[in-house]
Amino acid sequence: MDIIVDIICQVYAGQKSVKTIDLVLNTFLSGYDKLNLDYAHPGHDKNYIFKTEDEMIRYFIETPSITQTFYWNKYYGNPEKIMVGANITDDGKLIMSLTLNGDKETEKRYFDQLKSILQSDIGVVTYVEPVDYEDGEDFIVRYGINKNYNTLL
Repeated sequence: MDIIVDIICQVYAGQKSVKTIDLVLNTFLSGYDKLNLDYAHPGHDKNYIFKTEDEMIRYFIETPSITQTFYWNKYYGNPEKIMVGANITDDGKLIMSLTLNGDKETEKRYFDQLKSILQSDIGVVTYVEPVDYEDGEDFIVRYGINKNYNTLL
């Protein structure tokens, strides 16, 4: 069994939503390590430190025309080294990602499961680096249902 390091499964999740982020986190990374409260700052005040992780996430969900990406880890009890990512795009969309280590079977299982819980057929798998896209609509155009989104090398 050949282990692949840094498999990145990215899937379109629809409109930005705390509920969706929580669903992915609780499905794939229960007991995850909370974000540092200085992970991100509101655009209007670079010195402001959020009081809670929930306040931070809600700020970026509720503020229009803003882009922010968050990554959560779990350092213990996580043999596949899963990291959950949430990319909030400036057009109000959400792209969720899983970064993990495993073989081709593991890759397929997690990619299919992420698509299933997000009820989305729009996604792509890459290695080491996530794919580039301008915003949520661009992600849909590049990796949508009618595209060949087989694993990229």
